[in-house]
Amino acid sequence: MRRLKLKGSIGFAVLLLWVGVVAALEPSYEQAPTLYSETEPVTPLTVIRDRIRNGEDLLSGKSSEEILVKLLKLLEVPVESQVLVYSKTSAQNSRISPDRPRAIYFSDNAYVGWVQFGNIEVVTFDEKLGMVFHLLDISSRDTVRFIRDRSCLNCHGGSSTRNWPGLLVRSVFPRDDGQPIFHAGTFRTDHSSPLSERWGGWYVTGSAGGQAHLGNIIAEEDTSTRKVSYQPVVVSAVDSLDGIFPTDPYPAGGVSDIVALMVLEHQLAVHNSLVEGNLVTRQTLHRHRKMKEAFGEPVTSPMSETNLRVIQSQADRIVGNLLFAEEHVMAETGVEGSDRFQKAFQANARSTADHRSLKDFRLYERLFKYRCSYLIYSDAFQHLPGELKSLVMAKLKAVLDGTAAVEYPHLSDTERERITDILTETLPAFSDK
Repeated sequence: MRRLKLKGSIGFAVLLLWVGVVAALEPSYEQAPTLYSETEPVTPLTVIRDRIRNGEDLLSGKSSEEILVKLLKLLEVPVESQVLVYSKTSAQNSRISPDRPRAIYFSDNAYVGWVQFGNIEVVTFDEKLGMVFHLLDISSRDTVRFIRDRSCLNCHGGSSTRNWPGLLVRSVFPRDDGQPIFHAGTFRTDHSSPLSERWGGWYVTGSAGGQAHLGNIIAEEDTSTRKVSYQPVVVSAVDSLDGIFPTDPYPAGGVSDIVALMVLEHQLAVHNSLVEGNLVTRQTLHRHRKMKEAFGEPVTSPMSETNLRVIQSQADRIVGNLLFAEEHVMAETGVEGSDRFQKAFQANARSTADHRSLKDFRLYERLFKYRCSYLIYSDAFQHLPGELKSLVMAKLKAVLDGTAAVEYPHLSDTERERITDILTETLPAFSDK
């Protein structure tokens, strides 16, 4: 009997090992409870899709530009957020070049990519799945096909995004056809990146105040030495790209605003941390419930210290991004962009009685006047599980009231007080006891 028991134990162990190997080969977000690709999402885009299926004429048009503008309006994404990337770093590379850049538009709750003669790429947010990627096939102007293509996760669900569904801005050294010279190096950029690493392969309009960046350049390689040099395709401080390439097809014309680019990079850092925190917490709670069920214990019993540490680490990372903990310090000369973008961006700002908001720009030394991200009002933040959101709010309050201020020395007493005032007036959850 002892021998048979040993064999059974070995067999069970082998089975567990095999299950573990299979799970290791599958991304965490494809496992329970997320089941990312198997689960039908509910997002602002799928709501539009369902309205169309029910007979509403929402996205028909004579041109892809017309359909794009209609979609941006439906998703409440400002046209003025337009930024242009000419490097071939997209699923639609064959249609992208310095003469025909890809356009990206964004709001607090959505991202839209558009390539001439191609598909429209859309990212919106589901409560339990986080970022959801769709391609809109608009080859037939009368019937838009909504495609949820798993291939998007090849770039947006791997090591570049910490192995969770996420977004990234890549800076490269592009040839004159837009193809990156990869051996010259690439940078994944966000609000912590020095400007000198940003925007390779992107058009940049506006002024960087004399600060060096990689926007508006074409790179060349000496084939004998493999050394790479680059030269400007357009001078850095320009208000418009008219005359550089045909800009008429683009809804915002020849604009790829430097402030919009910086806001985009900040958003990606925060949104990625919110999505990761959401999914990690849901998986941690799922494991907790399964473990309690396996041992016949109440699922409402307290979580283990290990599980609590996992969720707390996610809360700490979110707070760090919300408070711009690693933001790159710009020169005092700052940057200068388009008033059109700034007004459109601030149109939905939540302001206090004395007209202060988390969307107030500073644009020298740092991007915003008050370093607490406006994405605290976003769908992605509101979708956080209660267990995680309560830890985020507790940590945020501790920093702002001075209890944990030592962890964030970049915030002065005055700035913390003003952030507290803004949140108290504009975010009911902040004032909840």
